[in-house]
This record gives sequence, structure tokens and C-alpha cells, in this order.
Amino acid sequence: MLTNISRNIEGANIPVRTASGGVTKRIYFNNAATSLALRPVMDNVNTNVPLITYIDAPSPLGKRNTLIYENTRQVVLDYVGGDLNKDSVIYVKNSTEGINLLSNMLYQEDPGQVIITTMMEHMANYLPFKSKFNTVLVGIGGEGNLDMDDLVKKLDTYKGKVKLVAVTGASNVTGITPPIHEIARLAHKYGARILVDAVQLIQHQPFRMKSHDDDEHIDFLVFSAHKCYTPFDGGALIGPYKFFSLYKPFLEGAGITDFISSEKILYSDPPKRFEAGYPDIIGVMAMGDAFQHLKNIGLKNIAEYESKLHKHAKLRLTELSKVNIYVQNSKYVNVPFISFNLKGANYKRVSRYLGNEHGIEVGAGSLGADIYVQALLGVSPQEAYADYVNGNPAGLVRISLGMYNTFEEIDRFVNALGKIEVDNSYP
Repeated sequence: MLTNISRNIEGANIPVRTASGGVTKRIYFNNAATSLALRPVMDNVNTNVPLITYIDAPSPLGKRNTLIYENTRQVVLDYVGGDLNKDSVIYVKNSTEGINLLSNMLYQEDPGQVIITTMMEHMANYLPFKSKFNTVLVGIGGEGNLDMDDLVKKLDTYKGKVKLVAVTGASNVTGITPPIHEIARLAHKYGARILVDAVQLIQHQPFRMKSHDDDEHIDFLVFSAHKCYTPFDGGALIGPYKFFSLYKPFLEGAGITDFISSEKILYSDPPKRFEAGYPDIIGVMAMGDAFQHLKNIGLKNIAEYESKLHKHAKLRLTELSKVNIYVQNSKYVNVPFISFNLKGANYKRVSRYLGNEHGIEVGAGSLGADIYVQALLGVSPQEAYADYVNGNPAGLVRISLGMYNTFEEIDRFVNALGKIEVDNSYP
């Protein structure tokens, strides 16, 4: 089903003009930043736009749109293996907003609690906790993997104070997938909950939150839809309805109350309580459509194909002696991302060259995972700050593949990379 799927991707293979004046086909290797959109999803968007009314509008179209909007919560729960009877899906702008929302609830619960997160995280899964709590970082072991022994040590050290372990489902830098269900079991053993930032995971492979009575159950899950082949932002925070019902909203505004007067406020039940303002109707519809299409393609099929792409890319890159790949041999790399640097060439120069001269879009820099990138590069916090002050912050180049990328694109990318060494004129 993945044969020629790029034909169903908006923006894949479009012609782009290079800096030297030529025209080439675009290669999009920056799916970890945001994916391109599925054409069937865009087709449905174009169908739905003329039919939009406000949610709960007293009309046939209002009823139609409200039904799709609310039913998408079930689509989301089915996609990630949530519990329709126990879990609630709160629509958010993106995963960053979802994590901030959960952080706010936890602060209402106990501002003195300890949050454990990791050096592997995107800053979206670090700063919302660091700004409010005593936040403890689990270290990185060999090959850039999460140090599980250090996790156990931190859980034991802060036993009774840790209420949440926040961990990525897949690193946006290296594609490493930490053993999240094992981490869930450990967190629960020490009386803590687990949050998985699944923004880089659920579009690449099958995933289940597992049953609430399972020791490996994922308590909270967050994701962004724009990484899942929709043309919009959006996403969801998923977690226990009973937990969400205990807390006041992070964002105040219309649409979150059952009753309000100048003397009394009665908040709605979750998830409505946390969805103030005008709802992202089209974005939610697109998210539901994207998940349905991914299910139809088959997450197992996607994972198998992307694994082949990843192996081919790594093999081709190792043919270039000047390429230094980070986390080359980790057994936990299950998402098709590769980060590297080119010996003797700054990552900024490499990424600009690939994009401007060959139409190959890649990620570059710290990729929003500053602490992890510094650790991979062997740069201390003091050295990282000095590099920043000197205008040369630590960074690397990343290719992040998706289900529509091809072996031919990888070959073209490696061939382009091999030419950088002799292109001394490029700034």
C-alpha cells in the first residue's frame, strides 16, 4: 500500500529552483519538524470548509459538524489504544500546549512535587515542568540511550515525592524509542504517573496506551497532529477523566462553563472545561481523517517500510568517511531519523547547501532538544554557552524520513552530501 504513496502527499516532488538557477525535484527530509499533508485529508478539508458552522449551532450542518468534532475523540482513543470509558481527549493547539496544560494541573495538585524527565527530551517536555517544579533529569548512557539505571536511582532518591515521569516516545534527534512501557511499570511501582510525549512516535509505528489495570499503562499521552500528515496544527492531551475533573482550566474563556453569572461559575466536565474559545473544527476533522488513513495504510506496514529506508540511509551514509553519525549502533532506534555532522563543515553550511543547491530540506541546529544535542556532541553546559555567546551554537544535521520517502531520494541526498567537500566557495 506504500507503493507510490508520494502521489497522495501534497508538496512531495514539487519542482524547486536552486541557488545556481537550475530546477530540481524537492526532497523533504524534515518530517520530524512537520510532515507534509495527505492529499485525501486535504480533499476532505476542501469538502468541509463550505459546510462549516459553529459547534452546536441549531441547524443540520451544526449537528453534522458537532458530531464529527466529538466523534474524533473516539477516533483518537481508538488510534492510541485509550479507554473510551476512563480516558478523556482534550483538544489542544499542539503537544507543547498539552504539556503546559498538564503541568498546570499538577501544580494545582501539589507545587512541591518532584517531576522526573530526561536529557533526551524536546524542550516542550522539559521547560513546562522546569518552570514550576523541582525537575530532575535522567541521564544518557551509551549510544545516546536513556540510562535506565539512573532512572531507578532517581525514583528511589525522590521516593514519595515524584508524581510524574515525563519521557519522549521517540527522540526527535536520533529516533531512539525509550522502553516506555517498562518506564511506566517503574513509575507506577514508585507511586508516580507517566506522561509520554508521542509526537514523534504514533505516525511511525503501532502504539497502545494499554489497560488502566496494567502496570505498563500510559497515564498521559500527548501528540501534535501536524506531524501526522495533516495540513494544520492541533493535537490532544489524553488522560484519566477522573484526574482532569479535579482541576480548574489553564485557559479561561467562553465555552468552558455549564453556568456562569456575576456571582457563580460552574465549569463544564472535561474535556470541554479545558477547551476555551473558538474550536479548531477543521483541524480536528483533518486530524481524525489523517488517523483513519494511517490506520488503513497500516502502522505495521509503515514501520516496516520506514525501517528499510532507515537502514539504506545509514548504510549509504557510512560510505562517506567524512560523515560522523550520532547514535549509530543503538538497538533502540526504531524511528527513521539520522543525525550527523560533516567533518570540516559547519552544520549550518551543510543544511543550507543541501536546501539551496539540491532542494533537499533537512533539520539543523539543536532541533529543540538542546540538552540532548549537547550531550551527543560531548559539549558541557559551560562550553555550550560559550559557543552561543560566540555566535556558533552547538548543532547537527538531521534527516527525518516519512512513509512517502524513497530509496532514490536517499541516494540523491548522499550524492549531494559527497560534493560538499569540494564546494569551498559555498558560504
